[in-house]
Amino acid sequence: MLAACSSDISLAKQAVEDSLTITTDLEFQELDAYPGNVVCGSFSAYVSYSEPRQLNQPFIVANGALNKRPSEDDWQFYCNDDQASALYAVTGIGPFTADSTELIKITADFALIADALEAYYRDNYYYPSAEQGLQALVEKPTSGRQLGSYRDGGYLDAVPTDPWGHAYRYEEEQWGRTKGSFVLKTLGLSAQPGGDGANADISSRVLPYLQHLARMQGVD
Repeated sequence: MLAACSSDISLAKQAVEDSLTITTDLEFQELDAYPGNVVCGSFSAYVSYSEPRQLNQPFIVANGALNKRPSEDDWQFYCNDDQASALYAVTGIGPFTADSTELIKITADFALIADALEAYYRDNYYYPSAEQGLQALVEKPTSGRQLGSYRDGGYLDAVPTDPWGHAYRYEEEQWGRTKGSFVLKTLGLSAQPGGDGANADISSRVLPYLQHLARMQGVD
């Protein structure tokens, strides 16, 4: 266990070093390893030749991915010895266990739909509009934004529903010529806003957390 933690910390240091142009004055502070190949800590370094040295810049490395701008929720979730309980405390979701069939399905569905939306974007330069909805991934829209090169056969055979048979909610924003964004949501068993456990609202914004827990439980 100690060897694994030491290896994770060494890899995290290397990830930070690889992300910097100037490494001669790089120093690390308060590095700790957490379950699921997570390392949390801070570093001090010059990030450019024209800016002062940054001091105690927080970072998280999770499964090899470096995040140099972790949010408060990121910190509360990843930098915790009981991440399933941390997710519940922050969002009301879970706790996620190997027997959480509903959360396992939602995690897989969000990942499937998100991948399809990214493929749609690559071909058509936009995500489907809110009016077109997720059905645009199954059949070519006949109205709305002009499409670039819609894939023959669409991007999904069918849009999955949540574990309680409700349609997933889809929200999309587009700003001029820049890449827009989307959010997938389920309102849980109750289909009403608010609640926790089975009734918790779950959005694709927490998909990285759900995927992390799924990997740890061996159900990804």
